[in-house]
Amino acid sequence: MTATRAAETIRSLDVWLNSTKVGTLVRTPGGFNAFSLTPAYRASGGLPILSLSLRAAAGGLRRDPRPKAGALPPFFANLLPEDRLREAMEKHHGRRVRPGNDFDLLAALGADLPGAVRVLPTTGEPVPATVAPQERPKARFSLAGAQMKLSVIRNASHCGGLTLPLADGEGRYIAKFPSTTFPGVSENEFANLALAAAVGMDVPERELVDRDQFEGIPQAFETLAEGSVLLVRRFDRGVAGQRFHIEDFAQVFGLYPTRKNDGAAYHDIASVLNAASSLSAALDFVRRLTLAVVMGNGDMHLKNVSLIYTKGGDAPELAPNYGLLSTVPYMPTAGLALSLGGERTFRALTPSHWRLFANRARLPEAAVLQAVAETARRIDAHWWTLPERATVPAAVLTRIDAHVRTMLSYQTG
Repeated sequence: MTATRAAETIRSLDVWLNSTKVGTLVRTPGGFNAFSLTPAYRASGGLPILSLSLRAAAGGLRRDPRPKAGALPPFFANLLPEDRLREAMEKHHGRRVRPGNDFDLLAALGADLPGAVRVLPTTGEPVPATVAPQERPKARFSLAGAQMKLSVIRNASHCGGLTLPLADGEGRYIAKFPSTTFPGVSENEFANLALAAAVGMDVPERELVDRDQFEGIPQAFETLAEGSVLLVRRFDRGVAGQRFHIEDFAQVFGLYPTRKNDGAAYHDIASVLNAASSLSAALDFVRRLTLAVVMGNGDMHLKNVSLIYTKGGDAPELAPNYGLLSTVPYMPTAGLALSLGGERTFRALTPSHWRLFANRARLPEAAVLQAVAETARRIDAHWWTLPERATVPAAVLTRIDAHVRTMLSYQTG
């Protein structure tokens, strides 16, 4: 096929997990999308693991899902950007991708998806990056979520400047751009990541950079907002370029992105971590949940918690903590993204809700309460003198501090 081929002409996509072909996505003339696992992958017992959602409760793999009319199966839908970020990517690929068409967008971006999954045309050749000889190469990576962000590389030939990768999979950093709606959002998340690291949590490397360090950023991704850009090292990419497979908990539960705030509760995540990984992983999640409560993070939904597979693809672990943000300065009446012990409102949360959470997750109650109290004490010890506080706008920081003081008294009282 010529370089003018549009994503909409592709009828079949092969799904790869690093070097293992695990299945095929096909769209039919009637507008259905069907996914089937390969016989070889089924014979392997489903290793390396593509998704826990494919594994039956009694062991083995589930049957192939029924074809979906106009929609991809949930696992693949969750690989695509959402809302404004999706609109920007569709506009960026406007001559090849039809708005709202998941299959088109996946075909265009499938060579560089989150984690180790690649979705390539059955011919084996990626969708061409250009549609005309005179057109610049397109951004061809997919990042889940709605915030305006790009996968970027440091350009060694331009004094360490940041630019789009020319080849699939080269991006080593995620650049999150400031928002006109939420002032100081980059600095807010930067400080929250620093706090998480200070209290002993696993978080990606991060820094704040100026917009003038970027070159070649497509116009569709410009936010025109004041403020710094948050640069976070991708934890799904190794230093040698290897890809580590990840899946978020919307994928684990087989839910579409629209269900990220109501498809499960926090105890469901903890229960999966305890069963599929370890009690230690489940208690690490409790500590992260405590951080979300104390710092007023109402964005800890199913897509902001992930598993990572770094040991041969058969042993899921809790991925580094990401998507940390105090949302209370922007949405003061909103609560947690999911239910904790039957409650979402921050100020209504008490130790009794943590006990109910522990019982529903089938975790030892004493261990959960100890993790909560210990994390709250560590936050209190580090937050007030954290150097990164200085980057947060004063109005935003004042609202965060007021919430933290209230919640520390609730969680330790």
